[in-house]
Amino acid sequence: MKPCYQKKDIKTVDSLTAKYLNISSYQLMQKAGAAIFNYLRNEKSVCIVAGLGNNAGDGFVIAKLAIEHGIEVYLWSLTNWDNYQGDAKLAVQDFLNIGGVVNNKPPTPSKFDYIVDAIFGTGLSRNVEGHFADTIQWINSQNSKVMAVDIPSGLDADSGNVCGISVKADITVTVICYKTGLLTNDGKDYCGRLYLQDLDVSTKVFEDFPAQIFVLNKSVFNHPQFIRQNNSHKGSFGNVVVIGGNDGMLGAAILSSHAALRSGCGLVEVVSNTEQSVLISLHCPELLTANSIETSKLVSSADVIAVGPGLGLNQVSKDALNFCLRLNKPLVIDADAITLLAKTDIRLNANAILTPHPKEAARLLGKSTKEIQNDRVQSARQISKKYNCYTVLKGSGTVVCSPTGEAFICPYGYSGMATAGMGDVLTGIISGLVAQGFSLLDSANTAVVWHALAAEKSNRGNCLIAGDVIENLPSVLND
Repeated sequence: MKPCYQKKDIKTVDSLTAKYLNISSYQLMQKAGAAIFNYLRNEKSVCIVAGLGNNAGDGFVIAKLAIEHGIEVYLWSLTNWDNYQGDAKLAVQDFLNIGGVVNNKPPTPSKFDYIVDAIFGTGLSRNVEGHFADTIQWINSQNSKVMAVDIPSGLDADSGNVCGISVKADITVTVICYKTGLLTNDGKDYCGRLYLQDLDVSTKVFEDFPAQIFVLNKSVFNHPQFIRQNNSHKGSFGNVVVIGGNDGMLGAAILSSHAALRSGCGLVEVVSNTEQSVLISLHCPELLTANSIETSKLVSSADVIAVGPGLGLNQVSKDALNFCLRLNKPLVIDADAITLLAKTDIRLNANAILTPHPKEAARLLGKSTKEIQNDRVQSARQISKKYNCYTVLKGSGTVVCSPTGEAFICPYGYSGMATAGMGDVLTGIISGLVAQGFSLLDSANTAVVWHALAAEKSNRGNCLIAGDVIENLPSVLND
């Protein structure tokens, strides 16, 4: 998994990289610019919009390389060139030395193969205004494709929030390491296709400054628990009990239970109320059923209990949650159970996974949804610390966090997943993996990747439903 850093750490990371490569900071800028230029080398014309600081310096390096490769270049600087300092000034001088021309107004006509956004870097900390905002609006109004250098200008590098206005890129090429804002909140919508150029830097460069945030990838499927012995039986792969499916919400419990089975779990039982439990087998005959916790066949032997999908908020629901909390078993707590838990001050002994969406996270922390979204990584950390649990904060760029604060971001998935039952399916997958012997952290990380890739593989666009994800879980593993 690749490390991911927040903006307060980027200068340190850059310095460590230059030290590791035994080059100056300007040589590092040139190396980064060359890596980004590779995405433009087959184009015929580019407009490079340079702002301030090192991001603008990257733009001038790219412009110089483009001229050297016979590409038509229009360099639009948003400040006087003598305002540039340090490495950026060296990049400007090198550009001028090969005959490059600096313009201080937008091009006319303005059709290019690419417009390159080199206005702001990762250090932006306030809303974009004035001339810079007008320039970003101009970029977004053009018919040319747009490339962002390191990060779309106007996107907060930590939160993924738009700072008033942001460049909406077709592709973003970020260098050395991922930044959290590229992967969460509005990041995906404004980055377009995201590429990392790590400059062939070994992970050893980060040993003196270890990351606390990582980007998940398909390596989660290399987990040894996926390899099975032929001499096995259903008891070898764990038991899950799903408690929920109150009146009118039976579908949530069925989806969660079905997903647990499809993830490879041996046995799954649904505990619902008397009126509905008899209907469960009609929807999924592989499931066991019980009409109360007292009549459950598996609750005493269950490897994990998932509580919350369609649980409801009445007294019976509260009693069910309290029963689960008293058990010395791993728990996956979702949906209504999270709402009930938010009204308590219970800590969970690092033996539970909470799976809130932003509104549920807000309830857990006594904050607004906006505050949660303003820093999704920190919000997940706060939940894990407060409840002593693992947290899966769902949304664009789902965040997984351990009780010790180590965080992981899932880069997969898309907007079609915003539909009923999707969270129930994720709860089922997590529970099924826990039952099979995955650690709680591995279960959460593997499940969010598996869930998101299965949604993508369904190829249903805006017509995706939760059941599609369950049906595509096997095809993801078979890729």
